[in-house]
Amino acid sequence: MKEVTDTDRAIGERITAARKIAGISQTTLANAIGVTFQQVQKYEKGLNRISAGKIVEIAKLLGISHSELLGSPDDASGLPSLSRAAVTLAQAFDRLPESASKTQLRRFVIALSEDFDK
Repeated sequence: MKEVTDTDRAIGERITAARKIAGISQTTLANAIGVTFQQVQKYEKGLNRISAGKIVEIAKLLGISHSELLGSPDDASGLPSLSRAAVTLAQAFDRLPESASKTQLRRFVIALSEDFDK
């Protein structure tokens, strides 16, 4: 039996975040890729490794590239995962109707984040 690594866990975290942002349930994802929802839970927790083919299927379904799930070769632990707060905020923001206020809110948050990057 192969040992699950930090990379496997990081990929699982990225799948969870992307799935939530896409508004797709574990069951829907499982049905689309031909596994049980329990298997998706194991993938997301990093308890089971995911084949390359499944990674490609999952990425396609979630509307992202497979490289976004895999992370950078320069970073063994993978790309930073989204926090639960970030996912919740993104979902709430997506539910807002397109309006001048939504555009202003987007600009404000971007400007605020740029202040912290300085």
